[in-house]
Amino acid sequence: MPFKFPLATVLRLREIAEQREERLLGQIHSQLAQSRTALADLETRRRQLVVQREISLQSSTSAVEITGFYGGLRMIDEHLANCKAQLVKLEAMRDQQTRIYMSAHADKETLTGMRERFHKDYDLKMLRKEQSDLDDNFSSRRSLR
Repeated sequence: MPFKFPLATVLRLREIAEQREERLLGQIHSQLAQSRTALADLETRRRQLVVQREISLQSSTSAVEITGFYGGLRMIDEHLANCKAQLVKLEAMRDQQTRIYMSAHADKETLTGMRERFHKDYDLKMLRKEQSDLDDNFSSRRSLR
């Protein structure tokens, strides 16, 4: 009789739940990486625009060009603010999803531990039964002599 864990279906559901939460956590990490890259790109573009503005101010520059630089800086600053707000939101989501994942992982680990204990008990019972059968077999042969 092979080993059969009575809570195998529940364990499988817990494994699926853990995988789902891990996948969601991975997606959030990916979004965080994208947001950080976008933030770094915006900061680089802002620095480049400031350098261009400074170079233009040292030469004869029209008011339209200077206004364009300030308009560009204002637009980049707005994008930076939005990107930083998005980053804060994603970090909060990551923290929450990490807690959810850790809970799902703990639930699965609890059932995995139970399965291992059940399996050890089953193996021990089977060894005892086998030994008992061998003892009975030996006793019956001995009594026939």
